[in-house]
Amino acid sequence: MAPLPIENKLKESMFVEQIMVVGAERKFVGALIVPAFAHLKDWARQNNIAWTSNEEIIHNPKVVDLYKELAESFNKFFNHVEQIKKFELLPREWSIETGEMTPKLSLKRKVIMEKYRDAFEKLAKS
Repeated sequence: MAPLPIENKLKESMFVEQIMVVGAERKFVGALIVPAFAHLKDWARQNNIAWTSNEEIIHNPKVVDLYKELAESFNKFFNHVEQIKKFELLPREWSIETGEMTPKLSLKRKVIMEKYRDAFEKLAKS
């Protein structure tokens, strides 16, 4: 399973700012997704969803359902073993300053895995 084609395909969505796909060492493909908060908040306003922070909005059941539908709509582009089965939404963008991105804006996968270990463990348990 090569993560880059899957990540690039999902980034075509206006609701996905950043994504890291994992699963080579697991029984399933999972993803950490940083929403495109400007688009997500517009969508939330249109759907009468109230929020006070990024942390709050990413835990709203309607928002989670939106991303489930999004993942399912993109899964049709990939074979069964490459399809995203589980995901976690994250409240903050990754950046060079916070250490998750290289100067060329590539993901530092090991750093992200370490920083978001709790999210990865949730993926494994859910």
